[in-house]
Amino acid sequence: MKNYISLKSFLLAAAASLGLATSAFAQTTVPATELAPVTRASGLLGQNYASLSYGFVDLDDTGIDASSYTIAFNQAVRDGLDSMLEYDYTRSDRIFGSRLTQHSLLLGARAYTNYNGIKPYAEVGVGWVWQKFGGTSDNSFAWGVGVGAEFELASAFTVTPFVRYTDITEGSDNGAFEFGAKANYWLNEKFSVMGGVSRDDDSNMTYRVGVNYRY
Repeated sequence: MKNYISLKSFLLAAAASLGLATSAFAQTTVPATELAPVTRASGLLGQNYASLSYGFVDLDDTGIDASSYTIAFNQAVRDGLDSMLEYDYTRSDRIFGSRLTQHSLLLGARAYTNYNGIKPYAEVGVGWVWQKFGGTSDNSFAWGVGVGAEFELASAFTVTPFVRYTDITEGSDNGAFEFGAKANYWLNEKFSVMGGVSRDDDSNMTYRVGVNYRY
C-alpha cells in the first residue's frame, strides 16, 4: 500500500501552464539576396508554449512500472512570471490483477530572474487528482512547491536541475520530494525536444521525453 500512496504523490509534481498568447509582429525589409534569420527561443522560462510528453515510472523494488502521458501549457504573464496548466494521465502495470489509473489537473505560477543566462525560479501549484484501483476510487485536493535554475549551456540548449515537494490532503504520509533535471533544445523558432530524469524520496525513478511547440 505504501507504493500505491507514493506513486500518487510522486506523479502530482508537475509543473506546466496555460494561457492565451498575443504577439506583436514588426515589418522588416530583407534584401532579396539575404535570408531572414531564424529566431530560436532560449530555454522554456518566459515562453508561450504547449508541451506533450511521455514518462516511464519505475517503482523501486516492486517490479511494477507505470506510463505517464502529459499535456501542459506555459504562458508568460509578464517578464519574470509564468502561469502553468498541466493535465496528466497515468496507468500502472497490473497489481493483483488490477491497474492503478490516475488523472491529475494542476494550475500554478512560476517566478524567475535572469542572471546572464542563468534563471533561478520558484513555483507553486494547486489542483485535483482522481484515482482508481480495482473497484475503489478516490480523489483529493493537491498542492506543490518547487525551486530550480535554468542554465543556458549553448545557443537554444538549456539544462534545468530542480527540487519539488508535492502533497495531497486525503490520507496520511502522502508528501513526497522529487529531485531531477531536464534538458531542452529548440530545433527552430517553433519546436523543441526535451528529456529528463527524476527520483523521489522513495527511490522511484521517472524518465521523460517530449516535444514543445511555441505559439
